[in-house]
Amino acid sequence: MSDVIFMILRLAVFIAVLSVARYAIPWIRENTDIAKNQVLMDIVTAAVQYAEQTITGQGTGAEKKAIVTEFLRHQLAEKNLSISEEQLNALIESAVYALNLAKKQ
Repeated sequence: MSDVIFMILRLAVFIAVLSVARYAIPWIRENTDIAKNQVLMDIVTAAVQYAEQTITGQGTGAEKKAIVTEFLRHQLAEKNLSISEEQLNALIESAVYALNLAKKQ
């Protein structure tokens, strides 16, 4: 193989690797984070709706939240997802708020 063709081939491989590192890797990382967040929000919403429908007369809001929190910890551990306690509380509160808004409409 001539030196010119070899240099062109090296340059093409370098540009391809650089393009993957610059564009593909951040795109993949962003899309997997979005998918993870959507799965997480779906689980939280389902758990809050379940608690609202099944624990109607038995407990207060704090008792329902404790049940939902425990259920979510178990589900997150099964799916190898980890979030902080503050994030979990914020997600639960947001799902409750959305559920209450839906009830009003």
